[in-house]
Amino acid sequence: MDILPIAQRGLHRAQGELEKSAQNIAGAGLPQAQPPPEDSLNLSDQMVSLLQARNDVDASLKVAHVGDELSRKTLNLLA
Repeated sequence: MDILPIAQRGLHRAQGELEKSAQNIAGAGLPQAQPPPEDSLNLSDQMVSLLQARNDVDASLKVAHVGDELSRKTLNLLA
């Protein structure tokens, strides 16, 4: 079982969430033809999404580090 592709998928998913939240926040200040009846963008929800993406990146990087360490130790045992 290879751990690095799992970490890569996690990083890719976190990047997508980060980009989505960033676009939502950046688009919040743009003028609209017709203002929405309610606040259509909850900035606290977007901040939570950004923090979650950061946590996902951290976790995925740790998984990649552990996978690399396990591979090195396995090679040392077999060599």
